[in-house]
Amino acid sequence: MDRLSYTPPRIACHPSVKPVEPPSEEIIVTALRDIDDEDSAVTKNSFGTSRTGSSVRSRQIFDLSQRWAACPARAGPDRRGWLQTAIDSRTNSTRQEFAMLRLSKMYAACAPDTEDAHLGIIQNVYYDRGALTIEALKAFAPDLRLTKEQTADAAVQARFNARETSLAKFRLPLDRRYFEAAVCFVRLQPELAVKLAMTDKPLAAVRRLEAAIVNRGRICVGNARKVYFDGIQFRFYIADAVYRWAVAAKNVDTLIPTQ
Repeated sequence: MDRLSYTPPRIACHPSVKPVEPPSEEIIVTALRDIDDEDSAVTKNSFGTSRTGSSVRSRQIFDLSQRWAACPARAGPDRRGWLQTAIDSRTNSTRQEFAMLRLSKMYAACAPDTEDAHLGIIQNVYYDRGALTIEALKAFAPDLRLTKEQTADAAVQARFNARETSLAKFRLPLDRRYFEAAVCFVRLQPELAVKLAMTDKPLAAVRRLEAAIVNRGRICVGNARKVYFDGIQFRFYIADAVYRWAVAAKNVDTLIPTQ
């Protein structure tokens, strides 16, 4: 295996962040060697710059998304079908979009704007879906362990490739770029990635986790000397990749029980 675990088909498809072309020796990812190390690709100034947008605004949006996502993640088995579809179907497919709309309406009382939710208006679908994935991991795989032995296992990689090549078919270019980087980071640093996905620690601790993941998996961003990112978005892309690697490692179709 080289830089990425799988090579999905080339597709023409965008998340709600604008693509930014990096300078020659810098790669901008939506993400963090230890943050205080002199040769760290990530510093405390890597977040919320003009390159990546407002980190404060991103946190505000995600806090609201996570508050909403906790509701469907706590639903009983008979109401988890839409959650399962939202997470386990093809990204950006009509099926997934419909599941997100159903969840929006079903759990409108938990939404920041109940009127929009009742109308099926989703303002920040990438944040909402990221929050759903994180809350699903916490609810249904709270003791998840993912190891380098698992992510390096040829059978696990084959299952991952077979599943994700299809599920990635409709990913938009920038979305796919970030997802592929996250897949690579999780393959190389699965233990840290699980910690990041599950953490409820303060922001400073989260940033150190992100920095450690990027620095120890710098090959995933072309060995860039400097990396800039939105830490919130980095976390939910990592969580997405963690979920998918876990499904492959466990040899199941989903982590969300419906019975």
